[in-house]
Amino acid sequence: MKRADRLFQIVSFLQGRRMAVTAERIADEFDISVRTVYRDIQDLITTGVPINGEAGVGYMLDKSYYLPPMTFDVEELEVLMLGAAMVSSWTDHDMSVSAQTLIRKVRNALSERDRETFEGIALFAPPSRARLPWNINFSDIRRAVRKKQKLHLLYGDELERSTDRTVRPLSLMFIGPIWMMLAWCELRKDFRHFRLDRIKEATVTGELFEDTPETALQTYLDSMGYCDGLKN
Repeated sequence: MKRADRLFQIVSFLQGRRMAVTAERIADEFDISVRTVYRDIQDLITTGVPINGEAGVGYMLDKSYYLPPMTFDVEELEVLMLGAAMVSSWTDHDMSVSAQTLIRKVRNALSERDRETFEGIALFAPPSRARLPWNINFSDIRRAVRKKQKLHLLYGDELERSTDRTVRPLSLMFIGPIWMMLAWCELRKDFRHFRLDRIKEATVTGELFEDTPETALQTYLDSMGYCDGLKN
Protein backbone atom coordinates (compact mmCIF):
# COMPACT_ATOMS: atom_id res chain seq x y z
CA MET A 1 0.00 0.00 0.00
CA LYS A 2 1.32 3.45 -0.90
CA ARG A 3 1.99 5.69 2.08
CA ALA A 4 -0.51 8.34 0.94
CA ASP A 5 -3.20 5.65 0.72
CA ARG A 6 -2.27 4.36 4.17
CA LEU A 7 -2.52 7.82 5.73
CA PHE A 8 -5.99 8.24 4.24
CA GLN A 9 -7.02 4.82 5.53
CA ILE A 10 -5.73 5.58 9.03
CA VAL A 11 -7.95 8.68 9.14
CA SER A 12 -10.89 6.58 7.90
CA PHE A 13 -10.10 3.93 10.51
CA LEU A 14 -10.17 6.49 13.34
CA GLN A 15 -13.27 8.30 12.12
CA GLY A 16 -16.39 7.76 14.22
CA ARG A 17 -14.70 5.76 16.98
CA ARG A 18 -15.79 6.63 20.50
CA MET A 19 -12.71 5.30 22.26
CA ALA A 20 -9.01 5.83 21.70
CA VAL A 21 -7.28 3.33 19.43
CA THR A 22 -3.83 2.17 20.43
CA ALA A 23 -0.85 2.32 18.11
CA GLU A 24 -0.59 -1.46 18.41
CA ARG A 25 -4.16 -1.85 17.11
CA ILE A 26 -3.47 0.46 14.17
CA ALA A 27 -0.22 -1.37 13.42
CA ASP A 28 -2.05 -4.70 13.36
CA GLU A 29 -4.80 -3.35 11.10
CA PHE A 30 -2.38 -2.03 8.48
CA ASP A 31 0.41 -4.58 8.92
CA ILE A 32 3.02 -1.97 9.82
CA SER A 33 5.28 -1.40 12.81
CA VAL A 34 4.28 0.64 15.86
CA ARG A 35 7.14 3.01 15.08
CA THR A 36 5.62 3.61 11.62
CA VAL A 37 2.26 4.34 13.27
CA TYR A 38 3.86 6.99 15.47
CA ARG A 39 5.47 8.59 12.43
CA ASP A 40 2.25 8.48 10.37
CA ILE A 41 0.16 9.97 13.17
CA GLN A 42 2.66 12.79 13.66
CA ASP A 43 2.67 13.54 9.93
CA LEU A 44 -1.14 13.64 9.87
CA ILE A 45 -1.19 16.03 12.83
CA THR A 46 1.41 18.21 11.11
CA THR A 47 -0.81 18.48 8.02
CA GLY A 48 -3.74 19.65 10.14
CA VAL A 49 -5.69 16.47 10.85
CA PRO A 50 -7.04 16.91 14.42
CA ILE A 51 -5.89 13.68 16.07
CA ASN A 52 -5.80 13.70 19.86
CA GLY A 53 -3.80 11.32 22.02
CA GLU A 54 -0.27 10.19 22.59
CA ALA A 55 2.03 7.22 22.24
CA GLY A 56 1.30 4.49 24.76
CA VAL A 57 -2.26 5.69 25.37
CA GLY A 58 -4.10 5.80 22.07
CA TYR A 59 -5.48 8.12 19.44
CA MET A 60 -8.85 9.65 18.62
CA LEU A 61 -9.95 11.77 15.70
CA ASP A 62 -11.68 14.99 16.69
CA LYS A 63 -15.42 14.63 16.08
CA SER A 64 -15.48 17.94 14.21
CA TYR A 65 -13.30 16.48 11.46
CA TYR A 66 -15.38 15.01 8.66
CA LEU A 67 -14.16 12.66 5.96
CA PRO A 68 -17.14 11.69 3.78
CA PRO A 69 -17.66 7.92 3.92
CA MET A 70 -18.07 5.78 0.83
CA THR A 71 -21.63 4.62 0.27
CA PHE A 72 -22.79 1.42 -1.41
CA ASP A 73 -26.07 -0.44 -1.55
CA VAL A 74 -26.26 -4.03 -0.29
CA GLU A 75 -25.98 -5.53 -3.77
CA GLU A 76 -22.78 -3.58 -4.46
CA LEU A 77 -21.27 -4.65 -1.15
CA GLU A 78 -22.05 -8.28 -1.93
CA VAL A 79 -20.43 -7.95 -5.36
CA LEU A 80 -17.26 -6.56 -3.76
CA MET A 81 -17.07 -9.27 -1.12
CA LEU A 82 -17.81 -12.17 -3.48
CA GLY A 83 -15.55 -10.79 -6.20
CA ALA A 84 -12.63 -10.51 -3.78
CA ALA A 85 -13.26 -14.05 -2.53
CA MET A 86 -13.26 -15.42 -6.08
CA VAL A 87 -10.07 -13.57 -6.93
CA SER A 88 -8.42 -15.02 -3.83
CA SER A 89 -9.41 -18.57 -4.77
CA TRP A 90 -8.92 -18.52 -8.53
CA THR A 91 -5.80 -16.41 -9.15
CA ASP A 92 -2.51 -16.31 -7.26
CA HIS A 93 -0.96 -15.06 -4.04
CA ASP A 94 -0.24 -11.54 -5.31
CA MET A 95 -3.82 -10.93 -6.41
CA SER A 96 -5.17 -12.56 -3.27
CA VAL A 97 -3.21 -10.09 -1.15
CA SER A 98 -4.49 -7.20 -3.27
CA ALA A 99 -8.07 -8.47 -2.94
CA GLN A 100 -7.78 -8.54 0.84
CA THR A 101 -6.25 -5.05 0.84
CA LEU A 102 -9.17 -3.81 -1.25
CA ILE A 103 -11.68 -5.30 1.19
CA ARG A 104 -9.89 -3.65 4.10
CA LYS A 105 -9.85 -0.26 2.35
CA VAL A 106 -13.55 -0.47 1.54
CA ARG A 107 -14.47 -1.58 5.06
CA ASN A 108 -12.52 1.26 6.64
CA ALA A 109 -14.10 3.85 4.33
CA LEU A 110 -17.70 2.74 4.91
CA SER A 111 -20.17 4.39 7.22
CA GLU A 112 -20.73 2.55 10.50
CA ARG A 113 -24.09 1.20 9.30
CA ASP A 114 -22.71 -0.05 5.97
CA ARG A 115 -19.68 -1.53 7.73
CA GLU A 116 -21.95 -3.71 9.85
CA THR A 117 -23.77 -4.85 6.70
CA PHE A 118 -20.47 -5.52 4.93
CA GLU A 119 -19.07 -7.61 7.76
CA GLY A 120 -22.28 -9.65 7.89
CA ILE A 121 -22.20 -10.72 4.23
CA ALA A 122 -22.20 -14.52 3.98
CA LEU A 123 -20.97 -15.10 0.41
CA PHE A 124 -17.93 -17.33 -0.05
CA ALA A 125 -15.83 -18.80 -2.84
CA PRO A 126 -13.54 -21.37 -1.19
CA PRO A 127 -10.67 -23.00 -3.10
CA SER A 128 -11.83 -25.85 -5.32
CA ARG A 129 -10.21 -29.07 -6.47
CA ALA A 130 -11.60 -28.22 -9.91
CA ARG A 131 -8.90 -25.57 -10.26
CA LEU A 132 -6.30 -26.72 -12.78
CA PRO A 133 -2.63 -26.39 -11.76
CA TRP A 134 -0.27 -24.02 -13.57
CA ASN A 135 3.41 -24.26 -14.38
CA ILE A 136 3.67 -20.51 -14.90
CA ASN A 137 3.52 -17.37 -12.77
CA PHE A 138 0.06 -15.84 -13.17
CA SER A 139 1.22 -12.38 -12.11
CA ASP A 140 4.02 -12.43 -14.70
CA ILE A 141 1.37 -13.00 -17.38
CA ARG A 142 -0.84 -10.25 -15.93
CA ARG A 143 1.99 -7.76 -15.95
CA ALA A 144 3.01 -8.72 -19.48
CA VAL A 145 -0.55 -7.97 -20.64
CA ARG A 146 -0.56 -4.63 -18.86
CA LYS A 147 2.93 -3.56 -19.95
CA LYS A 148 2.61 -4.95 -23.50
CA GLN A 149 5.61 -7.26 -23.18
CA LYS A 150 6.09 -10.18 -25.53
CA LEU A 151 6.14 -13.68 -24.08
CA HIS A 152 7.97 -16.77 -25.26
CA LEU A 153 5.87 -19.87 -24.59
CA LEU A 154 6.43 -23.59 -24.61
CA TYR A 155 2.86 -24.69 -25.18
CA GLY A 156 1.34 -28.16 -25.13
CA ASP A 157 -1.85 -29.06 -26.98
CA GLU A 158 -4.46 -31.64 -25.97
CA LEU A 159 -2.26 -34.40 -27.45
CA GLU A 160 0.76 -33.23 -25.42
CA ARG A 161 2.54 -31.97 -28.53
CA SER A 162 4.70 -28.96 -27.69
CA THR A 163 5.43 -25.89 -29.78
CA ASP A 164 7.52 -22.79 -29.18
CA ARG A 165 5.57 -19.58 -29.60
CA THR A 166 6.34 -15.89 -29.32
CA VAL A 167 3.12 -14.07 -28.54
CA ARG A 168 1.75 -10.64 -27.81
CA PRO A 169 -0.48 -11.14 -24.73
CA LEU A 170 -3.68 -9.11 -25.02
CA SER A 171 -5.99 -10.25 -22.23
CA LEU A 172 -6.74 -12.89 -19.62
CA MET A 173 -10.18 -14.42 -19.27
CA PHE A 174 -11.69 -16.82 -16.78
CA ILE A 175 -14.00 -19.52 -18.12
CA GLY A 176 -14.30 -21.53 -14.91
CA PRO A 177 -12.37 -23.52 -14.02
CA ILE A 178 -10.05 -22.62 -16.92
CA TRP A 179 -7.98 -19.47 -17.34
CA MET A 180 -7.27 -18.46 -20.93
CA MET A 181 -4.84 -15.96 -22.41
CA LEU A 182 -5.80 -14.24 -25.64
CA ALA A 183 -2.72 -13.31 -27.64
CA TRP A 184 -1.51 -12.48 -31.11
CA CYS A 185 0.62 -15.46 -32.10
CA GLU A 186 3.62 -14.52 -34.22
CA LEU A 187 3.96 -18.13 -35.39
CA ARG A 188 0.38 -18.43 -36.69
CA LYS A 189 0.00 -14.73 -37.57
CA ASP A 190 -3.41 -14.68 -35.96
CA PHE A 191 -5.25 -14.41 -32.65
CA ARG A 192 -5.01 -17.51 -30.49
CA HIS A 193 -6.29 -18.62 -27.09
CA PHE A 194 -3.82 -20.34 -24.77
CA ARG A 195 -4.96 -22.30 -21.73
CA LEU A 196 -2.75 -21.38 -18.79
CA ASP A 197 -2.72 -24.98 -17.55
CA ARG A 198 -1.19 -26.08 -20.88
CA ILE A 199 1.61 -23.51 -20.89
CA LYS A 200 4.70 -25.46 -19.86
CA GLU A 201 7.00 -22.44 -19.77
CA ALA A 202 6.42 -18.70 -20.11
CA THR A 203 9.30 -16.24 -20.34
CA VAL A 204 8.97 -12.48 -20.47
CA THR A 205 11.29 -11.54 -23.34
CA GLY A 206 11.69 -7.90 -22.35
CA GLU A 207 10.63 -6.86 -25.85
CA LEU A 208 7.71 -4.44 -25.96
CA PHE A 209 5.07 -4.46 -28.66
CA GLU A 210 2.71 -1.87 -30.05
CA ASP A 211 -0.84 -2.53 -31.16
CA THR A 212 -1.60 -2.35 -34.85
CA PRO A 213 -5.00 -2.37 -36.57
CA GLU A 214 -4.41 -6.04 -37.35
CA THR A 215 -3.18 -7.23 -33.95
CA ALA A 216 -5.05 -5.07 -31.41
CA LEU A 217 -7.40 -6.47 -28.78
CA GLN A 218 -10.22 -4.24 -30.00
CA THR A 219 -9.89 -5.78 -33.48
CA TYR A 220 -10.52 -9.21 -31.97
CA LEU A 221 -13.44 -7.95 -29.87
CA ASP A 222 -15.02 -6.30 -32.90
CA SER A 223 -14.65 -9.48 -34.96
CA MET A 224 -16.43 -11.46 -32.22
CA GLY A 225 -19.30 -9.00 -31.90
CA TYR A 226 -18.19 -7.53 -28.59
CA CYS A 227 -18.70 -3.91 -27.60
CA ASP A 228 -16.39 -2.42 -24.96
CA GLY A 229 -15.57 -5.93 -23.83
CA LEU A 230 -19.23 -6.86 -23.27
CA LYS A 231 -21.17 -8.97 -25.73
CA ASN A 232 -24.16 -7.31 -27.36
